[in-house]
Amino acid sequence: MESKMESLLNVIRYQVFGGEKPEIKSDNASAILQEAKAQTVFLSAFPYLKDKLRKENSSEYLRQQDFFLGEIVNNTNNFMEHDELHRLMAEHHIPYCTLKGMASAYYYPEASLRTMGDVDYLVREEDFERAKKVVLDAGFTLAHGDSQRGKHIAFKRAPRSVWEQHRSFDTSEGAVGKLIAGEIDTAIETAEQITLDGATCMIPDAYHHGLIMLLHVISHLTSEGIGLRHLCDWAVFAEKLSSEAFEAIFENKLKQFGLWRFAQILTLVSEKYLGISHKAWTDKSDVSNQLLEALMEDILHGGNFGKKDMNRYREIKYISNRGERTVDDRNVFRQVMTTLNKKTFTDYTWIEKRKVFLPVGWIAEGGKYVGLLLSGKRKNKGTAAMLKEASSRKEIYSRLRLFQSES
Repeated sequence: MESKMESLLNVIRYQVFGGEKPEIKSDNASAILQEAKAQTVFLSAFPYLKDKLRKENSSEYLRQQDFFLGEIVNNTNNFMEHDELHRLMAEHHIPYCTLKGMASAYYYPEASLRTMGDVDYLVREEDFERAKKVVLDAGFTLAHGDSQRGKHIAFKRAPRSVWEQHRSFDTSEGAVGKLIAGEIDTAIETAEQITLDGATCMIPDAYHHGLIMLLHVISHLTSEGIGLRHLCDWAVFAEKLSSEAFEAIFENKLKQFGLWRFAQILTLVSEKYLGISHKAWTDKSDVSNQLLEALMEDILHGGNFGKKDMNRYREIKYISNRGERTVDDRNVFRQVMTTLNKKTFTDYTWIEKRKVFLPVGWIAEGGKYVGLLLSGKRKNKGTAAMLKEASSRKEIYSRLRLFQSES
């Protein structure tokens, strides 16, 4: 692990969870902060490193301070918008609950340590169109996703507000996915009202928040990647609950969903690298130290939503099963054929019923790809390195056994 990444982990551990104060030995505060931006944990890192950076490079300090102040303004605005959302939904008697965002910030020792993004919230299907109208009447315009088949729609409002209204949440397809979807459907009726830094909103109870976080991490981990913010969100949540409470709330359900092992792995990574207290419910896991190290390296290598390696968007078709969010142990070339077949069946539904015409679908999909290359919309650089990276990521993720029932 690079020294700047190790230093960043030590800073985040201290800022969020306390313990021994880290010593930043070399003159690399600027490099650590650049890494913090890529991992979306700048708000936690800058207050600790600002004095050191000021001594190293005063002009760089001023530039990074401006960025920090901008993030503070963004967070403040995000909290105000959560409060606005709550007021709008309450005025129109629309049950809802937020997802991620303030729900995650609630578990931090200081809510300001958590960098905020969009305002995400869940409404019932029967309230979806009415809630949509309420948001549009509040000055937003549609950004994307306005489809009956879509799981969410996005709204935007100048200067930089983005709200996402969900009717469901990304999960695996198949029987397990249906079970999980049924659990998510009950999140609104068990939601809890909180007030945080002056903003009021409805957040999921502990069970639904934990489940939604696991699904969110999987969704991004198996595609473009996650950053330290995702891991911190899980770590503060796992730290907040006692071992007994966590086990009682989650063990049976997560084993049924094939997510218990993954919850154990994320918690063990948080213990090893962020210093959260040991959780007894991880003791029976068969997780090797090598897997924890490999997963941490993968998180640091990609950055939040793949900011550090944009090839990761291209790698997904070589890693996970389309729509299922599962990662098995087949090699990348067999995986791409599986992905190609599923994409063909999606784009040409008649071929799924007449599989003898599958080669025709391959040719059609290949033609689309060539067209994207010729138009410049798809790049074909670094393919060999991409395949090597995809193979490495696939080997790590297959050992997570995502959505493989343990009950």
